[in-house]
Amino acid sequence: MRGLTLTASLVWGNLVLAMLAAEAHAAPPDAVEVTSGDVLLTEVLATMERRANVSARLRHQSRLADETQVGSGHFWQQGAGAQRRTRWEMQTQVAGENASYVQVYDGRYLWTDRHMPSGRQVHRLDVANLSSRLRTSFRQSANFAERESLIRAAEFRGGISQLLAELLTRYRFDPPRPTQLNGLAVNALLGRWRPEELAIMSSTANAADPDPATWPDQLPHHVLVLVGQSNLFPYVLEFRRASDAYVSETLSGLKPTSDPLVRYEIFEVHFADAIDATVLQFKPGDVDWSDETTLVFEKLSQQQAAAEARLAERASQRRQ
Repeated sequence: MRGLTLTASLVWGNLVLAMLAAEAHAAPPDAVEVTSGDVLLTEVLATMERRANVSARLRHQSRLADETQVGSGHFWQQGAGAQRRTRWEMQTQVAGENASYVQVYDGRYLWTDRHMPSGRQVHRLDVANLSSRLRTSFRQSANFAERESLIRAAEFRGGISQLLAELLTRYRFDPPRPTQLNGLAVNALLGRWRPEELAIMSSTANAADPDPATWPDQLPHHVLVLVGQSNLFPYVLEFRRASDAYVSETLSGLKPTSDPLVRYEIFEVHFADAIDATVLQFKPGDVDWSDETTLVFEKLSQQQAAAEARLAERASQRRQ
């Protein structure tokens, strides 16, 4: 899961699903400011976690330098809570050749399978093992709230829920604003980096002064989420570049842009269709695959230690 660079993740339209899940939180839960936009998106995640069945089609668009990548795919989710299983698959082209990305959470393992022109890579994350090690090793706040428990439960289990959990961890969302998407009443949520999270991703980016000259080309500046007003389903998730920072301050920023850094569109959504159980299984076959559970745990531990050191330094400075 950590094998892709940020640039490669964007090629696959997989910026958050494959990359950010392996990052650590920069602050303990009781240090995180919660906005009204965060509250709504948390309810979107909670609703997603309660849904017993979801099937949908996907479109994605991403920009890498001067090249625009487009693709399509499907998403399936079956079962709620501990019984939940998911599959997310996308197809696209890279350098004129077919390529694909598949992510399956089978109830124990999170599998990622990438077919690129250069070859195939399959990785596995033992979610139960990782969660157990994190509970044992990471100090948890006495005020560990329901919201953070929900996020922690979803963040390594793939699918749309994992994507939402990472958005809630990384960004602080403005209050929701009503708009329309193809005639559907939706709420627009604009998310801006939490400073401590941005510091993890880049040493040069400054959210208060998003100079494209110093902002990494493939790092999002802000994100737009369009959520159905009646069903709390996330239909559009769009990541934008620093050169589009001004858009977030305008009414046009409540609509998808023509040239996003990365955009996922989820459509033809059904909540009651039967799902073939084999879709939610994964068998790597005879390909060499790697288990990245320890690698992810070590990365999380390193970043947790760094985050706690920063918090201690700030507390010391306040006492002086």
